[in-house]
Amino acid sequence: MKTDRRKALECSLGLLAGAALSPSFAQSVYPNGTIRIVIPSAVGGGNDIMMRMVAQKLSEIWGTPTIIDAKPGANGAIAATAVAKAAPDGQTLLLTNSAILTNISLLSNPGYKMSEFVPVSMMALVPIAIGVRTSLGVASLQEYITLARSNSKKLSFGTAGQGSSSHFMGELLNIAASIETLHIPYKGEAPAIQDLLGGQIDSVITSIGALSRHPGKIKTLAVCGSNRFAPYPDVTTFAEAGFPNVNMPGWAAVLAPAGTPRPIVDRLSFELGRIIKLPEVASKTLDLGFEPVGWSSDKLSPFLLEQAVMVAKLVESGRVKI
Repeated sequence: MKTDRRKALECSLGLLAGAALSPSFAQSVYPNGTIRIVIPSAVGGGNDIMMRMVAQKLSEIWGTPTIIDAKPGANGAIAATAVAKAAPDGQTLLLTNSAILTNISLLSNPGYKMSEFVPVSMMALVPIAIGVRTSLGVASLQEYITLARSNSKKLSFGTAGQGSSSHFMGELLNIAASIETLHIPYKGEAPAIQDLLGGQIDSVITSIGALSRHPGKIKTLAVCGSNRFAPYPDVTTFAEAGFPNVNMPGWAAVLAPAGTPRPIVDRLSFELGRIIKLPEVASKTLDLGFEPVGWSSDKLSPFLLEQAVMVAKLVESGRVKI
């Protein structure tokens, strides 16, 4: 039987998919002033870097300031709540990830509902990988698992937050490999990696690009996906290592407050999708370890529904708790 929270999540997402857009154009001119893109992670992380590139291009194209407003904390709920309560005029947007869904499954009152948003564009898919500090002395995923089995509940893995895709990936690996490692949540991937480099934690599960920016200090052991990620052909997949079920890629999508007029959403969806695929932006996005996709609102909506169902099932397993 479905839990009350899962029912609420599916109901909320159903509203998001079907009734979030207003057909009227509330403003004669759009944009009308500064556009603010709120991100739920700390400054310096992959999402921050990617969206600053996008914001700069959007400013150049539209001739209006576009700024990034980092509001980390509460697994993204602070950022999501701020945007949910913003005016539905297209001037305030949210860059979000799987945490926006997991919060609703994990928390009785995350501060927002999915029905308070409308999907705008999927900017990028994010292959999630596990990396260890080189001082740990392991060179492969199997060696890491062997070490974890002999040190139950002693090895730690950092992530960008409680309930993030990375958190789920860590628990999927614990289940698949029959190990017990300790989850340490952070307010974004950047502080998690800093603690890994400082030796405070043993591993980090995050975007492959973030791990690969520290050669000689971090060893990337495996990445999710059915195939190896093209920019990092030497990194094996979890499937190749014998764990095909450890596969939950991250993602970065832009949402707007519910009630945002459809012409505004359509214009934003078109421009954001076009910008992320510009050669100079796409190349740098790949360097971050992200796959630029630029999906439209219509393609993003069913993806969110599918993700919500998967998240709810994983939460019901009892492995991910707050």
